[in-house]
Amino acid sequence: MNNLNISYEMYVELCHELLGRVGSARNEYKAILCPLRGGFFLSYFMSVHLDLPISYIEISSYAGKEQRRFQIGIRPELVDGKFLLCDDIFDSGNTIRQIHSMYPHVQFDTICLVSKIKDAGVTYGFLAEKDQWVDFWWEVM
Repeated sequence: MNNLNISYEMYVELCHELLGRVGSARNEYKAILCPLRGGFFLSYFMSVHLDLPISYIEISSYAGKEQRRFQIGIRPELVDGKFLLCDDIFDSGNTIRQIHSMYPHVQFDTICLVSKIKDAGVTYGFLAEKDQWVDFWWEVM
C-alpha cells in the first residue's frame, strides 16, 4: 500500500477549490456538520468563508489503519433542513452512510478533501487510488 501525503499547501488548495464549488449554495445551509476529528479542518475553513455555524458529531470506525464498528460519542440534534457535511476523506462511504441513517429527516450536501470513489455522489477535491493510505498534514506534524 502506498501513501498519499496531503501537505498543508495542498490542503489549502483543495479547500479553496471546494469553496468555489459550494460557495454559491451558502444560503441553502442551516449549518455545517463536522465529523470529528477528520472533518475539523475542512469544516472550520468552510465555516469561516461561508459564515456558517458548525455542529459537531463524534463518530469513528478506525483504530489506526484498521476499520471496525462505529463508535458514536457526541450526537447533535439536527432540525429539518439542509446541512453541509464536511469530512476529510470518502473511503468506503460507511461513515457518510451512517450519518445519513442517523438523520433521515435532514438533507446533506457532502464535501471531502479526498475521495477514493469517483462517482460517489460527494463533491471532492482530489481522487486518490483505492489502495492508497492518505496522510493529512495534521496527522504527521
